[in-house]
Amino acid sequence: MTDKHTGRSLYRKKAFWIALIVLVLAAGGGYAYYSLVYSPGQASVDQVITTARVQQGDVVVSVSGSGTLVAASEVTLGFEESGYLEEVYVAVGDRVKAGDVLAKMEVDELELAIVEADIRVRLAQLDLDNILEGPTEAELAGAKAAIKNAQVTLQVAQLSYESDLNSSLDAAANAHYLEYLWYSERYLAAEEAYAAGDIDQSEYEAAVNRWRQAEADLDEALKEASLEQLGTANDVDQARNDVYQAMERLEDLQSGATDEEIREAQLALEQALLDLEDARADVEAATLRAPFDGTVTEVTALSGEYIGKSAFITLAALDEPQLQFWVEESDMSGVIVGNQVEISFESLPDETFTGEVIQVAPTLVTVDRTLAVQTLASIDTNSHSGHLLGGMSADIDVISAESRDTLLVPLQALRELGEGGYAAFVVLPDGELEMRIVEVGLQDLVNAEILSGLQAGELVSTGIAESAEMSVSIDEQQMPGGPGTGILEGGGAPGGGRPPGGP
Repeated sequence: MTDKHTGRSLYRKKAFWIALIVLVLAAGGGYAYYSLVYSPGQASVDQVITTARVQQGDVVVSVSGSGTLVAASEVTLGFEESGYLEEVYVAVGDRVKAGDVLAKMEVDELELAIVEADIRVRLAQLDLDNILEGPTEAELAGAKAAIKNAQVTLQVAQLSYESDLNSSLDAAANAHYLEYLWYSERYLAAEEAYAAGDIDQSEYEAAVNRWRQAEADLDEALKEASLEQLGTANDVDQARNDVYQAMERLEDLQSGATDEEIREAQLALEQALLDLEDARADVEAATLRAPFDGTVTEVTALSGEYIGKSAFITLAALDEPQLQFWVEESDMSGVIVGNQVEISFESLPDETFTGEVIQVAPTLVTVDRTLAVQTLASIDTNSHSGHLLGGMSADIDVISAESRDTLLVPLQALRELGEGGYAAFVVLPDGELEMRIVEVGLQDLVNAEILSGLQAGELVSTGIAESAEMSVSIDEQQMPGGPGTGILEGGGAPGGGRPPGGP
């Protein structure tokens, strides 16, 4: 059967009250107990009640571990491209700020590329400005003058063509044509005469050769005349095209730029700006800067060396160090993110640093053949003058719970009642023992926090000890029952012994 409100077993409650009654009877019959059990005639030594004062103090519950100092962040730095190092500005141990220059590569060619890209940007901007502003009076006057010049050139070409039509080459072609007609008649007559047998073969062949030569001379004369006319005709066509183009140019200037022309000019300017940005980025990429405040821990290249794309500078954030530490698996419940820590470095034994747990690894690791929890803690260095170096060893206490300026009694003063309940025996001024139910808070290895049931300064029993001397209390008061039993303040039973059910 269980209580519907608490859910606890009524049988356990019954056991609790039985234990409580036994303790009450023991406290109420303290005089008889000590008179009968520890009478002078029955004991060879005196039995002394050891006591302790209820005091104000601190109780801290913690788990311990050990670890090493590590940087909050660490990076290895290098260039994206290969090249020669112009200068390395830092050495191991140097402290730098975010943005400080660490090293530079040779940038002569890259800087020349910036100048060239800047010129292209300026030219593209001028083109766009001219298009948007429209033609000037000078440009319009120039376009009109170009039309007149083209028209004059066309007139000259036309006159040259007409002159060629009546040139000497044409007259020579006509003379060769007449000569060709005459030899053609002679050839036809010779062919008839040769067929009739009036002339011999040699005379016939001579007539044929003269006719063929006349034909060849005519062809040559016609070609020369045609070439001359073709050249002047081409000049006329070119001059006519120049006139058309000059007129279109003037018309374009007067009508203004089209949307397409404006867009093309804008795109040309945008591309030039991108090229300039890329050139500047290349120069910036040739300058290695610190990404955060930190300390240089490694440099593996010198000025003038040719380096690849691998890193050669290591930077660690030692201004905000962390402690990587380990606690045994059995203590893992005391390690929670946010718990406060106290840190002592072996090289700085006189200083205690504080911080808090910032990370708990999700899996166990093996340290010195023991399963452990790997953890990170922050370190507050603001109030300390000691210089911390990476890799320093330290011991750490993780505070899982604490109570400051609270009532404390030794653990030996508590009597367990079961179900998590406790009682304590208070030594009254007249030497009597009074059992009190107490509410216990935090407990460490020595003391327990008392939340209720006791007051500061009260004297509580911590057990019974044996003494070869007369049992006399601090206040020179003996317990009832004669000289065989007394009160001794400030001690516990040797070896932590507690008489079962006793005070």
